[in-house]
Amino acid sequence: MVVDREKLLRTLRDRLHEAFMSRYQGAAYARIARATGYADGYMQAMLDAGLAAEREMLGLVGEERQRALRTEHPLQPSEHDIVAA
Repeated sequence: MVVDREKLLRTLRDRLHEAFMSRYQGAAYARIARATGYADGYMQAMLDAGLAAEREMLGLVGEERQRALRTEHPLQPSEHDIVAA
């Protein structure tokens, strides 16, 4: 069986984005917990299967957190913009 690693990472990004957006939009706790659980389980499965390294996962989580913040607050400067100024 061939594993499409890039497809798995895109799916993980989507799950993380959903989890962060649920939190930032003030969704019900059950929805936040479910979305976070899906993302956590997906990350754990990828780590267990050796499809991604922990450092790579941490970077991906940070990127998706920033993307969700920019989506929710598009006029707010990003952390990168603040540091670069």
